[in-house]
Amino acid sequence: MHTKEEIYYCKPVFRPPSEGYSLLIQVTEGCTYKCDFCVSNIGKKFLVREVDNVKKDLDTAKRIYGSNVKRIFFLDGNAMVTPTEKLLELTKYSMKIFPNLERCGVYAHAKDILKKSDIQLKELSNAGLKIAYIGFESGYDKLLEDIHKHATRDDYIKASNKLMKANITLSATFINGLGGANNPEISKTHALESADLVNKICPDDDRIWYIAFLTLMTPSGTEIFKRMAKGEFQEMNSVEILRELKEFIKNVKFQNKSANCIFRSNHASNYLPIKGVLDRDKEKIIEVLNYGITHSDILRPDFYRGL
Repeated sequence: MHTKEEIYYCKPVFRPPSEGYSLLIQVTEGCTYKCDFCVSNIGKKFLVREVDNVKKDLDTAKRIYGSNVKRIFFLDGNAMVTPTEKLLELTKYSMKIFPNLERCGVYAHAKDILKKSDIQLKELSNAGLKIAYIGFESGYDKLLEDIHKHATRDDYIKASNKLMKANITLSATFINGLGGANNPEISKTHALESADLVNKICPDDDRIWYIAFLTLMTPSGTEIFKRMAKGEFQEMNSVEILRELKEFIKNVKFQNKSANCIFRSNHASNYLPIKGVLDRDKEKIIEVLNYGITHSDILRPDFYRGL
C-alpha cells in the first residue's frame, strides 16, 4: 500500500508574508524568547531538531517538488539560534539538492545574530542563507522592556550592521499599537524612536532591505491579552493606528538618497495595505494614510484581520 510522503511540521506554523510560496522546513520548534504579544511558542517546547531529521524532510520535499523549489524558509520562531555548524550544513544541503534554489531564510532575534561572529555569518551567507527576518517591534527601549523583548535599539543597530556586512538581507518588522491607547505619548515616542532607529541602520549603498509594519493583535494566551483582560491595556483603534504609522513615516529621513528600503504594511493584521520605498515615496504613503484616516470605509474590518 502506498503511503503519502509528508514533511514534518510543529503546528501552528508562522512564516513571513513574503515567504508564502517558499518551501517551509522545520529546523527548530518554538522560540527561545517569550514576548508578551507573541503566540509562536504557546504550547511549544523549544528545541533544535536533529540535522538528519531535517535532511529527511528536505529529501521528502525533493521527491515531492523536484526542481521547482526556489526558496526555502527555515522554521520556527528564531531558527537563527541554531548552532552555526548545523545551520550551515542544512543550508549547504538545501542548495545542493535543489538546483534552482535562490536562497534560504530564517526568523532571527537580534541576540541570535550578535552571538554569531562576522565570519560565521559570512559563511552562512556564502552558503545560501540570504535573508533574516527580525522582529524589531519598536525603537523605544522602555516599550521593548515592557513587552519583554529581551533586546534594545542598540542591539538592533549592531545586529543590522552585522547582517549587512555579511551580505544577508535585513527584513525588519515593527508593530503598530504596541503601546496601547492608554497613553498617547507612548504611541508618539514609539513612532519617533522607531523612525530614528530605521534612520540609523540605513546603509550607505543601494542594496535592497525591508521595513514592514504589523498591527497589534491580542490573541488569547498571550501576556498582552491577560493585561487587557485585567484592564491594564487598551487596544488602539484604527484611526490611532494610522496616525501612529503616519508619525513614523514623516520622521524617516535618510541621509543616503539612493537608499533602497522597501516598505510594506500588507500583513493580514493591518487595516490598510501600503507599499512603497522609503523615504522616496514618503509623500505618497502619507497621502494614502490621510485618506484612510478620513475614510474608514476603505479599512479592513476587524473580523478580516488576523495573524
